[in-house]
Amino acid sequence: MGKLQTERQAVGDYRLEVTDFGPIAKASVDLRPLTVFIGPSNTGKSYLAILMYALHRCFGGPDNYFPPRSIRYLRRDMFYSDVPMDSQTREDVMNWVQGVSLEQALPPLPDSLEKFVRNRLERLSGFDDLLREEICRSFGIDTLAETIRHPNSNNSARITLTVPQKTTVDAVRYCIELTQDDKVGFFGEFPSSISFLDEARPPDRDHDELAYFIRHLHRLKVSRAEFDEIDDMTASLVVRLFNSALSSVVRAAYYLPADRTGVMHSHQVVVSALIQNATTGGLRPSANIPMLSSVLADFLDHLIAMTSRERSLPRRARHSQHSDQAKRLERNVLQGTIQMSRTETGYPRFFYRPEGWQEALPLMRSSSMVSELAPVVLYLRYLVRPGDVLIIEEPESHLHPAMQAVFARELAWLVRSGIRVVVTTHSEWLLDQFANLVRLSGLPEDKRKEFPGADEALQPEQFGAWLFKQKRRPKGSVVEELSIDPDAGGLVSDYNEVAEQLYNEWVRIGNRIEEGRNE
Repeated sequence: MGKLQTERQAVGDYRLEVTDFGPIAKASVDLRPLTVFIGPSNTGKSYLAILMYALHRCFGGPDNYFPPRSIRYLRRDMFYSDVPMDSQTREDVMNWVQGVSLEQALPPLPDSLEKFVRNRLERLSGFDDLLREEICRSFGIDTLAETIRHPNSNNSARITLTVPQKTTVDAVRYCIELTQDDKVGFFGEFPSSISFLDEARPPDRDHDELAYFIRHLHRLKVSRAEFDEIDDMTASLVVRLFNSALSSVVRAAYYLPADRTGVMHSHQVVVSALIQNATTGGLRPSANIPMLSSVLADFLDHLIAMTSRERSLPRRARHSQHSDQAKRLERNVLQGTIQMSRTETGYPRFFYRPEGWQEALPLMRSSSMVSELAPVVLYLRYLVRPGDVLIIEEPESHLHPAMQAVFARELAWLVRSGIRVVVTTHSEWLLDQFANLVRLSGLPEDKRKEFPGADEALQPEQFGAWLFKQKRRPKGSVVEELSIDPDAGGLVSDYNEVAEQLYNEWVRIGNRIEEGRNE
């Protein structure tokens, strides 16, 4: 493995740094294929996970929607910018197109065009409004001031998104500042040269929008091209470079909240009360009821949409390869299947049919473990695809420790299938199983078979765990990465301190009992 590739894997898909954000005083975390947040309650684990969700929705759009709003903002900026393309840059674009072959890698951008593209990618005009809307929506708040840690001398929160690039150690960086007066400061930084962002590959002749415009301009001999045609081609180039530079963030993300079991049981009542008053800021039933965050609103929306997706799919496609992960989870953990039906009012009803049973149980009458994992099964069956990000709060809820270990192996299997997984957890069992799976990768494959998880082993660079810790002065939490310590038996977290404290308490109680007997 080359040095460059090693460095990139050590960084992860992207790095997210925050200061004075919610309960977090300072944090720096990487999105790895499997990312784990642990620590006491009220330290910001969910806060940071929801921020990740908001950024993916902002840059990549919701639910694989194409084109996402980020692309529409880019295009709008291209055509309505107060700094339009000058005549020299336009001429350089025309000369550049003449040197492009759809059979070969794209040639380097001329200096004037690179400067023009850099300006568009660093400014991303309009993204401040888009970020504000998405952050407020995701947290279910009215103003950005509610996300800023207090007390705090600067009265602002800072977010930095750093994305390493595939062909260089340089990175793309966007800095975001949230202020008390409900404003977003937003600016980007790109490496010294952005030509590498096209990954030196030719445009796809059949499916690439950029290739369409290049072919069109070639037919026009370029020199006869209208201004609008050059603008369209340049806009397609900017979009391509944007997608290449931010490929790890331009992914669909899905969020399973911690209270998903209650929502699964009561969604029909909740939806009937709320859905007719949906707003872009979340579901707001009335002035007397607080706004529902988009994490819950999106979850409700997905539950409703699943039955329509099921009905719209051809029968042979309803159990395609995309649902293999769902079938594994049903077989290995639930030992039964999750089923749906549609009521007369159009709302879905959910059922669980244990293996060997002829009749299915309403989900409300099944075990709490089944209710907890049913949404995971449904998301894997109908929504989540390889390349997407699946965020799960407290996946261990209502699971026996033995089943937590099994479920941890299933999450690792999702990672090996190409799905990015982020979890927030309080489970020592989950951490121990993840550590074992990473440790297992140190064995040759032919020597792993005797261990549980032989097929789910993770390379060290595929896994990252971050501990959220309370800080008294100034009040807030700080975040530190945990490493797997072979001598300590896995991940050394604050759980060890609790176990030691309880053991010492046990010994002291025993000593007092013995002292009482001897008196």
